[in-house]
Amino acid sequence: MASQNERHAIKQGMRALSKECMAAVQHSLPHAQRIHARALWYGDQTKAAVVWTDEHGQQRRWGIYLLFFRCRDAKGERAAIIAQSLAQFLAPAAPEDNHGDIACRSAAEVAQRLLALAAVVSRAQRLAQGVQHPVIDQAWLQSHGIAGFFSASEAAFWQDPQPGRQALVNVSWRAEAMLPMVWALGGMPALPPSDERASIWAWPLLQQAVQSPAQFIVQACLRDEEAIADEEERLVDEHWQVTDARLHRRPMPAHLDGGIVLERRYALSWMIGYGQDWDCVPIDT
Repeated sequence: MASQNERHAIKQGMRALSKECMAAVQHSLPHAQRIHARALWYGDQTKAAVVWTDEHGQQRRWGIYLLFFRCRDAKGERAAIIAQSLAQFLAPAAPEDNHGDIACRSAAEVAQRLLALAAVVSRAQRLAQGVQHPVIDQAWLQSHGIAGFFSASEAAFWQDPQPGRQALVNVSWRAEAMLPMVWALGGMPALPPSDERASIWAWPLLQQAVQSPAQFIVQACLRDEEAIADEEERLVDEHWQVTDARLHRRPMPAHLDGGIVLERRYALSWMIGYGQDWDCVPIDT
C-alpha cells in the first residue's frame, strides 16, 4: 500500500510540476505552440515531458522526471531550478546529442505507407479469407514500385509463400492502422468509434490511391499537424485505458476494442514522428 501511495504522490507531483514547466515555456518562448505534457498518468513515468512546437515547426520535448526530484528536494528554489533546467535544455547541443526532437512524417511518406499497408493487408485477407482485391496483386505491386515502400517485416511477409496463421491475423489487423492515415489525408471527416471495425476498402480516397498510386502520392495533403497530434493523444489515452483494464483484470471499457485502439494509436504515433521506421514505433503505456 505504501508503494501505491508513493506512486500516486509522484503522479500528483508530476502533474503540478508539469503545469509550472508549461508556464515557464510559455513565458520564455512566446512563439511556442501546442504546449502540453506527456506520460504523466500512464506508461513509464521516467518519460514524463513537456512538449511543444517551436517557431521553426519542430517539436521539442523537455524531460521533467529528474527535474521533479530536484524540485522536491529543494522546494524553496523550485522556480529557479525549473528556469535553469529549461535554459539548459534550450542551449545548443552537439549534433550527436540532438536526438530528442521528432518531426511529423510528410504527406508523401504517409501516402506511401498507406499503399504499402494496402498491399500487405490485401494479401493477408486473400490468404486468410479468400477475398481477392480487384486491383492489388503482384503485377500491380511491380508496376507501381510499391515494394519500395515496404518495411522489412512487410517485405518478408510478401515474399513468404505460406505465412503462418498468426502472421495473417497480425497483418489483417493492420487495416485498422490504415484508417488514421485515410483520415489524416482528408479521406474521412473523423475516425469511427474505437469499437467499430474498419471497412477500409469502401473509402474513396483509398480506392483512388490504389488506382493511381503515383498521382496519389504527388497530390497527397495532410491535415494540420496539431490535429494529428491531438488525435494521437486521444488514442494514447484510450490505449492507457485498455492497458489499465487488462493489468487490473477489470472489464474493458464498453466503447473500446483493444485491437482497434492499438493499431490506430500505432499509426498515429508513427505519423507524428515516433520510431525510426514502421516496424519500430514505441507505443508505451
